[in-house]
Amino acid sequence: MAQVSPAKVKTKRITQVAIAVHDVPKVAENYWNILGIGPWEIYDWEYPLVRDRKYYGKPALARERIGFAQVGAMQLELVQPVDGPSIYGDFLEEHGEGLHHLQLPVEDVDRVAQILAKQGFPDMQGGHSGDTGAYSYVDIKPLHTIWELAREPKTKVGKVTRYPESEETSPAKIKVKNIDQVAIAVRDVPKVAENHWNILGIGPWEIYEVKPPILYDRNYHGKAGNFTYWLALTMVGPVQLELAQPISGDNVYSDFMAEHGEGLHHIAFIVDDINKTTQIMNQEGFPTLMGGGFSDGGFAYYDTRQSLKIILEAFQVPKAMPPVTARYP
Repeated sequence: MAQVSPAKVKTKRITQVAIAVHDVPKVAENYWNILGIGPWEIYDWEYPLVRDRKYYGKPALARERIGFAQVGAMQLELVQPVDGPSIYGDFLEEHGEGLHHLQLPVEDVDRVAQILAKQGFPDMQGGHSGDTGAYSYVDIKPLHTIWELAREPKTKVGKVTRYPESEETSPAKIKVKNIDQVAIAVRDVPKVAENHWNILGIGPWEIYEVKPPILYDRNYHGKAGNFTYWLALTMVGPVQLELAQPISGDNVYSDFMAEHGEGLHHIAFIVDDINKTTQIMNQEGFPTLMGGGFSDGGFAYYDTRQSLKIILEAFQVPKAMPPVTARYP
């Protein structure tokens, strides 16, 4: 019999992944030109679009610029602080530009925020938007991720700027239609998988030890690699959530955690031909940070941090996944 999570908040879908940036219009343009992601709707996130705003429980006046683009079942958000106190400004000051939060859709934001607060995860920032919209950011530290509890408004108010302004075709040589995976770099995969199951009901998890001979043709910054790592995978609606823990060798997860600590590491999209994709990305000026092969599949991480503000992974799904090492629960 399948086990039931004890979580008081059950996560069925991840609807958005967000990136904190310094210049929303420029980054939106880069996504359009490099990956074909767009068109974008850009808003000035201020009154009257947002109201009743709080920052760590106290009323606060602040403004941001926010851009939205739909990528398959996931919304990609860019957030740029303009003035006033905000968790986006805090993040940029501590970490620089990068993946900031995941969004969990809920019907009653205040009720869910209270449940999580009683478990020791208080509201960081929140407010209301449009006619019926509400949001609350919660830093669930055992999950190493900021989660946004959100109820979308039926209607939005405020001026919207679109990029591109007219209907046109993206010049991107690689066009991303879906965000298939969001990943978190962690130091203890089994423990973080357990925390997701107990706090947000995310799971069950399949855990893999990724090493030769299942993993082959390893490369790291253009040279032969010797890394091994643990992965935990689960589906949250149409999107896969991954936990990655380095075991040995030089690797992108250890590099990230040495600089930022545990947290959101990359987003990934599925391709038909990983070698062709890598060739195009490299020719476009995005070097491969790390890569390898699985059976007749493979993966590659590209350094798109300068233009897209993230690490991007392309993944060619093998016909057969490696054997599962463990499951939780």
